[in-house]
Amino acid sequence: MTDAQEISVGEILASARKKKRLRYKKLSSELNIDEIYLVALEEGNFDLIPGGEAYVKGFLRSYAKKLDLNPDDVIDSYLSSRRGSLKATKKLSQKDQINSNSKNLPKIGLTATFSIIFLLFLGVIFREYESDNQEVTNTIEITTTVVSNDSNEMHDESNLLTLKPNKNQSSKFTGDLTTSINNDLESQTSALPLKETPLNRIDIKVYGDCWLEVFNENKRIIYNLAKEGDEFVLNESKVKIIAGNFKNVEVSFNDKIVNLEDYANTKQVSCIVLPSGDCSDFKAADS
Repeated sequence: MTDAQEISVGEILASARKKKRLRYKKLSSELNIDEIYLVALEEGNFDLIPGGEAYVKGFLRSYAKKLDLNPDDVIDSYLSSRRGSLKATKKLSQKDQINSNSKNLPKIGLTATFSIIFLLFLGVIFREYESDNQEVTNTIEITTTVVSNDSNEMHDESNLLTLKPNKNQSSKFTGDLTTSINNDLESQTSALPLKETPLNRIDIKVYGDCWLEVFNENKRIIYNLAKEGDEFVLNESKVKIIAGNFKNVEVSFNDKIVNLEDYANTKQVSCIVLPSGDCSDFKAADS
């Protein structure tokens, strides 16, 4: 065996040293080799020798000569034991690798089995999911009702979605949706601000005694015997002005002077509707 061969080299050295009754200390001094290395040679611990195999051979050769042994025989014995040790180490390493691989084989096989089962499980789930989606697509249909923004008319548009519940559910959904849209439309319409009629500025200046009567669309707002220096400023959408002795009155509509004489009924009275209209047709709400 390799260990026996290695030990035998050391035993040869140790046996020869003991026969000569030599101590390590003396041998170390004479050979110039540390005691620890002499002990390593005898015990076969060649890996402790620094410098590798060249130093081991050199130490063995010197030690063998000192002990009156054949250096070549000692070195051959060392090399033989070394080769045996390497072969044994290589075989042991190969054996360990085979054992390790054989131990891992069940794990690999088990892992592969679980992987295949898992993939099959995922495939079944995917097929069921796809089947469920197909059923939903083929069984549900919603009919929606759309409101036209331009005409506010209701019209049906089918097949907007490929969903089909039963007839009762479809009609109920359509009715609810129509009601909801109508309510939203009404709320949006009622929320829209009413378009206000723009107001006009009417300035009335009096330069002498006159009689004034002014109406807006709701009521009479001026009924007065005016005197020189009186001024009235109105902001109304529409007014009717009656001026007696109109030559003493100046009326401006949005900063533009109006010629009352063009609207005079007689030499003294002028009636005008601003911005436009006929006096006979203009009536206030409370008149």
